[in-house]
Amino acid sequence: MRKISIIIRTKNEEKWLPHCLGMVFKQDYNNFEVILVDNQSKDNTLEIAKRFPIEAIVEIEKFIPGKALNDGIRASSGDFIVCLSAHCVPKNDKWLSSLIKNFDNDKSLAGVYGKQSSVSFTEASDKRDLMITFGLDRRKQIKDYFFHNANSMIPRAVWNRYPFDEKVTNIEDRVWGKEVINAGYHIIYDPEAEVYHHHGLHQNNDSKRTRGVVSILEQVDGSTMKNLPDSLKPENTNIAAVLPILDTIDENSLRFNLLRRVVLKLKETEYVNRIYVLCESELIAKSLDVEYLDRNYIQHNKKLDIDQLVNRALKEIEDRNDYPNSILYVNYEYLYHSQELFSEIIIDAAYKGCDSVFPGLIDYSSYWFRDDNSNYIQTDISMKPRSMSEPKYRALYGLGCLTSSALIRSNNLIGGRVGIVPVNNIKYGLRLKGEGAEEIINVIINYDS
Repeated sequence: MRKISIIIRTKNEEKWLPHCLGMVFKQDYNNFEVILVDNQSKDNTLEIAKRFPIEAIVEIEKFIPGKALNDGIRASSGDFIVCLSAHCVPKNDKWLSSLIKNFDNDKSLAGVYGKQSSVSFTEASDKRDLMITFGLDRRKQIKDYFFHNANSMIPRAVWNRYPFDEKVTNIEDRVWGKEVINAGYHIIYDPEAEVYHHHGLHQNNDSKRTRGVVSILEQVDGSTMKNLPDSLKPENTNIAAVLPILDTIDENSLRFNLLRRVVLKLKETEYVNRIYVLCESELIAKSLDVEYLDRNYIQHNKKLDIDQLVNRALKEIEDRNDYPNSILYVNYEYLYHSQELFSEIIIDAAYKGCDSVFPGLIDYSSYWFRDDNSNYIQTDISMKPRSMSEPKYRALYGLGCLTSSALIRSNNLIGGRVGIVPVNNIKYGLRLKGEGAEEIINVIINYDS
């Protein structure tokens, strides 16, 4: 069996690398090695890489695309070379065997590149470009030197004669393609060797025109518009719910009753893998049959903001060899939590590619704030009727805020690509906070039961 070396270039790819490597190591063709070429990643890329049986990590200080590939290839030993982007995810376990079978009895074949498909949250211009460029028919290119190193394979013997240009700052694959075509080789495009790739091929497209083109493409081939790699689908992601309890809580109290209610809702949510309660007593967690995070270990003072608190909780969770893709922060003090709302938040994050998603209570009210001079300023001076006004959203993070682990590591609960799940029932804003709240909630709980 011929040996393959897979070269993956990385720079701060912690969001995509586990999905990319996860599918690479599921291939039915198993005689391969993986070489990572890392350009000074500052995030969790290298820690994630160490969870997989990677052959070598080549570290570079300055990124020149062709040189980075050549450096990785020089550190490899395979008969064939695969170039794969860290944010590309093979569609199935036959991706690698689909690439290499093209070289059976074809001595003049210089390289094969495979299909790149968009995912559900790929930008409109990128969807258009990918769908137009990567079609369904296999083709042999004798004069056309288009080649794409996000998903490609070349024989080492060809690379020995024609390495990638180490001076050009981009399209090193096209430069290489022209060189081998001029030398009498040909190139194959094989749509069966398919990967998901959320980026596009071009920049600075006219957005209005792009949306029109994509709209037509969606009608012709709408099934591809909701693509997601299996490992990115909600049912396959690792989601941990974290419920901080910052005060002493008694098992006979109203607070414990609210905590128990929300834990039951989370247990009914199919996409939540584990539930962690951050509290001062392990007995609380045991009585609820959930995981325990020691509040005293993570939190040293009650002035710690929620971003830092969740960040420290994530570190403690990962110290237990649990590596969630996202954290669902939940404040148990809210009266109404919903299994359906938890699921909707998680699904939105997956299919819209959001880094953080939370519920927003639809609000048409006028608001005022006080400036530095103690003057009151109106946020919206319009007195239009509700039917003509744009809604505002009151953030209800405690109802369930899903945030990617990558964002949490930067001490941010909200950021990146933000999604809001609208809710229009005022009951979702009820919380055990402030004077008189406990009496009101006791009445509602007794009424509901």
